Amino acid sequence: MNVSYTARGFECTDQIKKYTEEKLHKIVSLDQLIDVTLNLELARGRFKAEMLVHNRNARFAAIESTSDVFKSINAVIDKIQKQVKKHKAKLINRKRLAPARGTKLRENMTTGERMVAPRVFRARKQDIKPMSQEEALLQIDNAKEPFLLFRDTGSDRIKILFRRKDGNYGIIDSEI
Repeated sequence: MNVSYTARGFECTDQIKKYTEEKLHKIVSLDQLIDVTLNLELARGRFKAEMLVHNRNARFAAIESTSDVFKSINAVIDKIQKQVKKHKAKLINRKRLAPARGTKLRENMTTGERMVAPRVFRARKQDIKPMSQEEALLQIDNAKEPFLLFRDTGSDRIKILFRRKDGNYGIIDSEI
């Protein structure tokens, strides 16, 4: 844990540093801290303590102003401690409330809940134009759709021309 001190308007003594580090052990016992920055400022007879604490996945900040430097430090550390406790409780509750992986699948298979029928989200009409296979290739190159439905002029069958993932084209021929 890296602790950095900044004092404005007065000298930051070893006694203040020792007191702060003793109080920080309350927070360190809750969570692994990486960086702690303490800014102390004396203005108009009041000591303003501002603390910024970083751990591996969160950042906590608190400001307190009192007439005594030690009271300010103590109040700031108490605020940070509450924030860390609240954050840690959120993480624990999130893990406990989440369903275990695969349990929903097992429940559905064992209880035999009703199966939900697949839904059709988008339906549209498409004109089937008579054209040759070469004309259909030219049409699908200009179209945005990945497929083209057409009536082959040579065999008078309905066919579907589609783009494949490898960049080539495929064709589906009907029996009707």
